[in-house]
Amino acid sequence: MIVSVVLELLTPTMGGFTLVALGFSAGSIYLGFCHTQSFGFLMVLANLTLFPIALWIGLKFFKHSPMHHKHELQSGTQDSPDAPPLTHLIGQVGRALTPLRPSGSALIGDMRINVVSQGKFVEAGTLLKVIHVEGPRVVVEATEAPAAPPAN
Repeated sequence: MIVSVVLELLTPTMGGFTLVALGFSAGSIYLGFCHTQSFGFLMVLANLTLFPIALWIGLKFFKHSPMHHKHELQSGTQDSPDAPPLTHLIGQVGRALTPLRPSGSALIGDMRINVVSQGKFVEAGTLLKVIHVEGPRVVVEATEAPAAPPAN
């Protein structure tokens, strides 16, 4: 029973191991009463004691479970507290790396930035111009190819 409860908390079985644990619990109580009445009550007491212990053990190890999804932000993301302000991007031109529906990623200069369009769908590969920056939110619009510098 203990193993089933811990496995249920550590794996995504949608209640499968809980049903197995309940079956083992019911079976142990049934077999206990088949032997003697006092042994049956002892099995009830054991199940009522072991279930909370198994639950505590499972919850203690839950943080190591794939279901917990404990992720840490890598340093250097644009919305981390120590990230440089992005206001210098206003007016710069870049290219959409993903479709913007209305948000996605763009390459502006040599930085991959999470951007948002003004509610319009923008296909990947489209040239973009940064029109507004508010904290970590970078607003872009589709633009034409930048004009070539005049020839001397």
